[in-house]
Parts: sequence; C-alpha cells; structure tokens
Amino acid sequence: MADNNGRRPHTGGMHRPLPLPGPAAALAAFLALASGLLMPGPHAQTAPARPASAAAEALQACERAARQSLATKGIPAAELKFVGVASEPPGQSSEGRLVLQGAGTWRDAGTVRRFDYICNTDPRTPETVGLVIRDTTPASAEPRLPRPEVEPDLSHLSPTACESSAAAALKKRWPMVSEISFDTGTRRLSQESPSRAELRGRGRALPSPGAPIVHFGFECVVDPRDGRVLNTGLSG
Repeated sequence: MADNNGRRPHTGGMHRPLPLPGPAAALAAFLALASGLLMPGPHAQTAPARPASAAAEALQACERAARQSLATKGIPAAELKFVGVASEPPGQSSEGRLVLQGAGTWRDAGTVRRFDYICNTDPRTPETVGLVIRDTTPASAEPRLPRPEVEPDLSHLSPTACESSAAAALKKRWPMVSEISFDTGTRRLSQESPSRAELRGRGRALPSPGAPIVHFGFECVVDPRDGRVLNTGLSG
C-alpha cells in the first residue's frame, strides 16, 4: 500500500536481517565443499598397478633360478633359504620387464653363508631372463661365489636381441636350418665392467631336413649401457 505521496510505507519486517546459519549448518556446508574439492573428477585416473599374481610368479621364477644356479656349485637345496621380501630396484623395471632384488642364506659345514641376487623377468610369462648372484658372507669366511666388480645393469638387456643374433649365426652355419628354439631356463648373465656383459644360454635346432636335432650353446657379448649385441658365438 502507498501513502498519499506515492511512497510505499516501511514495515518492521522489511528491515529484519536474514538468519545466519547455526554452527551445525556451517559445518555441514564446509564438509560438503571439502568433499567436492577432494573427490576425483570423472576423468581422474590412477597409475596402473602390476597384478599381484604377476609379481608373485616372477618371484617364484627368480628363486627357482637362484636354486638351480647355486645347485651347480654344490649347494644342497635343503640348505638354502630366502630371507626378507624381494623388492624392485628403482628405475629398472618397465611394462615388459620386472627386476627383483632379494637375499638368502645357506649352511656350509655349520657356517651360515649369505648371498643376494638381482633377477630380470618377463612379467607376461613370467620367465627368468637374467640372474646375478653375489656372495655377501663377511670376509672372515672363505668366499665360494665370485663377486662381480660392478652391479649388473639390466635396464637395457634384451634376451630377444641376443637370441635373434644367435639364430642368424645358425643360419650362416646351416643354411637349411629350421625348428630353432631356445631354452629360456638356461639363460645366465654376467657383467665384469660397465661396458661389457655376457648372456649365455642353450637351444636346439634342425640343421637340415632329415637330420637329427642338434643341441647348441650360445654366448652374446652385450654393451649394457644401450643393449647392443657386440658379438655372438656358438658352441656344440
């Protein structure tokens, strides 16, 4: 309603301030805002994790290869134990390569000897493609395993490149060769310097149609800095 001058009269209700939220309402509004800020959006992604089963199978393959390697040095499997939890050295694993590092002990004539190992596996299989073992027994005991001068670099190692080079060498030896296969369980890696590593293994092939299957050994000299195969030799 307007007065005689055309102005709307003021009432007490028009000056009433809006009610402020109580402490509970303010806290609820704050939590709702924080939830909106912290919840990931529809496009947020997390880094893919390696399946636990692949890591477990890789660990089993590494320990199996270590047992086989130590058995060739006369160490009974019953005296061998792995200690602690194997871990991945930073920066050496990739999507197609899982590198594990672990440790263990064995008993020799009443003396506990210690060792550590570094193992390169293919998590898609998994297969052991490289294994280096170091004897870490204190100097007071007589060492039985040779200790490499440098830590092996497995980041650029490619067993496939080595075996492809070995297959090419077989074709030069036997032009009609076929049915070439490599035994992945016999792969062994050693490294004596930062610029030279050796990958050894065994395989089988058919030299020519009608000929008997022949077993052979191969050895690749590799530059561990970039994975280049420098030289390949055959035996058998």
